[in-house]
Order: sequence, then C-alpha cells, then structure tokens
Amino acid sequence: MLSTTSKVTWIVAAAYLTLFFALASGMINAIVEGRSIQGFILPTRSVQTIGETVVVTLILFIGMAGAFMLYQAGRSANPKVQQALVISGFGVIGIALLLGFILVNVKLR
Repeated sequence: MLSTTSKVTWIVAAAYLTLFFALASGMINAIVEGRSIQGFILPTRSVQTIGETVVVTLILFIGMAGAFMLYQAGRSANPKVQQALVISGFGVIGIALLLGFILVNVKLR
C-alpha cells in the first residue's frame, strides 16, 4: 500500500504533468482566442479551441506512456519482457505521432 507521502507525491506529479502538457498544447491560445468560436477542430493555424487543447494533451500523454515503456524496457532483466516493452513502446509512440499528424492535417485543410 502507498504511504500518504507517496500518494501526495503522485498527485503533485500528475497535476504538474497535466498542467505542463496543457500549456505545451496551447491552452493559453485556446482560452484567449478560441473560447467564443463554435466547433471542435478549426481548420486554421492561428486559432485553437479548448477541444483541440484537450486532444493534443491526450496525445502528449500517449507519447509519454510509450516513452515510459521504453524506459521500463531498459530496466527489465528478462529479455522477453524487454523485447515486448521495446516493441510496444515504439508502437505507442508511433500511434501518438500518427494522431498528431492527423490533427495537423485537419488543421491545415
């Protein structure tokens, strides 16, 4: 069972990562310019909606999960587990990249 200090550390770390990823995905632009615009994904590069910010934040979390799998592969002693983690880590990172490129393609239309 996790101790109270460990739980607080995980909560603070999750909040920090969520805030960092939200800021990196354009939360300020979405709040300033995109709050009065209707739609989920706008086909323009200058304006972003809150929905786009949420999607990009989730894509960043997916990529981070893939990077964490690669990190765990380096720490694993079992070669089969290591191979599975490397393959799945690169696969998850590839899916995150694919989703990001699809979003950019929609934005540029």
